[in-house]
Amino acid sequence: MEVSYKSNIFKIYVFSFILGIHTVRGVYIPFMMDWGGLSFFQIMILQSYFTAMIVVLEIPSGAIADFLGRKIALCLSAFSIACAAFTYGIIPNFFLFMLAETLWAFGSSLMSGTSDAFVYFSLKSYGDEKNLSNTLGRSRTMNLIALTISAPIGAVIAELISLQFTMTALAMIYIGAFLVALTFKEPRLETKISNYKQESYWHIIISGFKELRKNKVLRVLALDWIPINVLIFFMFWTYQVYLTAIHVPLILFGFITAFMNIINAVSSPLIPGLLKSSKDKKRFLVIINIVNGIAYILLGLTTIIPIGVAIIFTIVAFGYTRYLIFVDGINLQIASENRATVLSTINMFGSLIRALIYPIVGLLVEWSVFSVFIMTGALILFFTIFTRSKSEYL
Repeated sequence: MEVSYKSNIFKIYVFSFILGIHTVRGVYIPFMMDWGGLSFFQIMILQSYFTAMIVVLEIPSGAIADFLGRKIALCLSAFSIACAAFTYGIIPNFFLFMLAETLWAFGSSLMSGTSDAFVYFSLKSYGDEKNLSNTLGRSRTMNLIALTISAPIGAVIAELISLQFTMTALAMIYIGAFLVALTFKEPRLETKISNYKQESYWHIIISGFKELRKNKVLRVLALDWIPINVLIFFMFWTYQVYLTAIHVPLILFGFITAFMNIINAVSSPLIPGLLKSSKDKKRFLVIINIVNGIAYILLGLTTIIPIGVAIIFTIVAFGYTRYLIFVDGINLQIASENRATVLSTINMFGSLIRALIYPIVGLLVEWSVFSVFIMTGALILFFTIFTRSKSEYL
């Protein structure tokens, strides 16, 4: 049995890699707008709906994992997302796309926490749970490698076959993840090996909110973290609109997405290292904010392809990794047993804020993506003025 459970670890690496082969990621906006016939506003409505469905489905999907087992939950997750991708690729229809987003949200909710718990119990079954973080790290790396490789492949598929087939191909790939999940071995839990629990959405919200309410430093860090990071995250949805506006060939979209993933991976260890070596951590945070603010403004002022792409890479390097500036400070403020809960709460607040303002951003982008970038940069600089974090907090 021990060998079977050890095989789960190799299989979870394969599972994570397959889920990372996201052939539509690099051409998602052209897929939705050119093939799907949606406006950017409608795309943002769908993303708000997706976020809401994640919240609604969090508890029932957790119950499935608890009562039917984590293997079944992971199988259903991969199958549900595959069905979502197939649904997306049938015909361009907004309401059909809403059904696809529902299936995708259900699959994502099933995956949330379940995959990590499955790995934990597999390791625990043969006494190797101390390697949980390393194992999860390798799993994330496999996923990122697949995302990076598949983005250019998706762009080539879009150029040589069709935008529609990028989504259909994704569905077939995720069927592969479903087949891998079928081979998982469910670790037996009757030996009471569990000190790893998956929190329900509402428990996370309530516990995390209580912690934020009683801890002033934690509130300061969260308020400095969330608003600017929400603004920076808009790049994820708008960069393909911008590339289209400045007439970048579609086949290059995937390669640009791949380089964005690579830059993100390279910058992730760089930012914490620069923070540790900084004599004034607050000044470092302010500089990072200013870099992102100015970069967004400059992006809104240029239509020159090499300069625009270089600015996008700059925002990825110094914006996507900005949250790492706050992680150590937040960890110092909370007990280890509450760490995941508080971090999850902060992330959920950020997601809910994005969901609320996605439609507004959608309307503004339809008016002018260049103006949205300028406004985003100005807001980042505005929020920077009110930064209350101190060096000793970070």
